[in-house]
Amino acid sequence: MSFIWILGPCSLESDETFFKALDQLNMMLGERNWYMKSSFDKANRTRMHSQRGPGLEYSIDVWKAAKQQYPNVQLLTDVHETYQVERLVGLIDCIQIPAFLCRQTDLLVESAKHFEKINIKKGQWLGPINVGKSVEKIREVNEDCDIWISDRGSNFGYHDLFVNYGIVDELKKSFDRVLLDCTHATQRTEEIYGLGGDQRLAERYFITAPAFNYDGVFAEVHPNPAHAISDVDCQLDLARIRQLVVAAEQVMAITDNVDDS
Repeated sequence: MSFIWILGPCSLESDETFFKALDQLNMMLGERNWYMKSSFDKANRTRMHSQRGPGLEYSIDVWKAAKQQYPNVQLLTDVHETYQVERLVGLIDCIQIPAFLCRQTDLLVESAKHFEKINIKKGQWLGPINVGKSVEKIREVNEDCDIWISDRGSNFGYHDLFVNYGIVDELKKSFDRVLLDCTHATQRTEEIYGLGGDQRLAERYFITAPAFNYDGVFAEVHPNPAHAISDVDCQLDLARIRQLVVAAEQVMAITDNVDDS
């Protein structure tokens, strides 16, 4: 199975931001198995008045334009309400369940009714056995669904996250593919650390993920992270992606040689 790359801006923001990222990512990634991600609504922002994104209707128009310009592009977005799921059928190739909703039965079931690929973000407070129960809910409705899990780290006290590489093989007992969310896994409490994330650490996660048996990477990527409406401190710079992909594939090749020896 080919390595999965899920890349794109945290929020869709605007057609200009979206297509600037899409044009360059499509050129960089070529025939690789990659998905362009973007969120139409950041419904779980920390603060009440933080920007949430352009909304569903605007985003649908942008995604339709993307499919017209790049017929083979694979699109991914997340949903927060059950009524949003059916609106995305025939346009979105993989639907994503946010970490804070990863056990939400109605959302999982509705997604399973309409989609053959579901990417669940692992809640940072859950272990492999706990989050595996979400797979059982989906299988009740769609036994052939391709179910992925994106590991966005685990709680380390109240204000920090860490990536426990030891759970990858445990997650693979329940999920079809296990990915590392390189950017969200670096999030931390800004009031304590001064920054809400760590781009350099996110890059290191990106490069080394293949060595720890992940089946892919999820990374939020922006043409100008400092001016993004969300996740300013952990989104990767679009200009760095080509170099990071090459480095990750070098690690992948070394790991494959070790596994085959």
